[in-house]
Amino acid sequence: MRIGITLGDPAGIGPEIILKALPKIKDRQNILVFGNRSVLKKTARDFRLIVHYKKIEKNIVDCVDYVKFQYGKPTDKTARIAMQSIDTALQHGCDILVTAPVVKSVIKCAIPDFIGHTEYLAHFFRVKDFGMLGLWKDKRILLLTTHVPLRHIFKMITPKAITKKIVLLDWGLKKYFGIRAPSIGVCSLNPHAFEFSLGEDERIKEGIDLARTRGLNALGPFPADTLFSHIFDGYLTIYHDQAMIYLKSKKNGLNFTLGLPIVRLSPLYGAALDIAGKNVAEVSGFITAIKEGIKIFKQARNYEAKTT
Repeated sequence: MRIGITLGDPAGIGPEIILKALPKIKDRQNILVFGNRSVLKKTARDFRLIVHYKKIEKNIVDCVDYVKFQYGKPTDKTARIAMQSIDTALQHGCDILVTAPVVKSVIKCAIPDFIGHTEYLAHFFRVKDFGMLGLWKDKRILLLTTHVPLRHIFKMITPKAITKKIVLLDWGLKKYFGIRAPSIGVCSLNPHAFEFSLGEDERIKEGIDLARTRGLNALGPFPADTLFSHIFDGYLTIYHDQAMIYLKSKKNGLNFTLGLPIVRLSPLYGAALDIAGKNVAEVSGFITAIKEGIKIFKQARNYEAKTT
């Protein structure tokens, strides 16, 4: 079991949370940090974390360039380092990948079509059926659409698209979470569901019905303001904020990329440029991501052993 950690943007909180989190993981022998020793050592010196650095020095794969950087001020050079770290980790062939935050707006200057880790990793592995699955305790929330302008969402709601995501979520709940017969609650688009629908929630319902004809236990659509008060093994939301407002209101929520041949997780926070360099970044989410990644990987291995 090879666990890869990406550096993130050095101008953000990535190196800081790596330095603070990894020493708290007891068994680190299979963990590799794909980064730059000088970047991590500078951060350790600035934050008086040299003891932490020494504990994880053997875990560092010195594989990206070093550039001078300022906390809170990402540049095209710091963005390049962040992408080098991701690419090297992918080429190394990790079983579990935990990604530190990048600054998408800066990366877009070099890679205009860059949307985020989810889409970038799916493109690398050439997978078409994938999704962003938010995790918090027993809540597992898949998104139909991710980083899409709201006005574009309406045309993306089709019965086929809904059924496809329900199938993906059903498979993921079985493989990664050991749930034999998952129940799935599906969100509506509009307030009060059908009451204010202009046909969208009817299409969602049609997709649910199609999934049910295939033997999947999907119900809904339920309004977004009450969806998570219902008890289901998994949830399907229609757009980003329906899931993320709930998840980001909780401590240690995670982003799991469903559909990849590896286990990829990240905490649900960004590069936090406003606090970068202040030595106050919260690291419990990063620790949770590593531990949860190991659990998910082991469960997937057990599932594959039983089904092959």
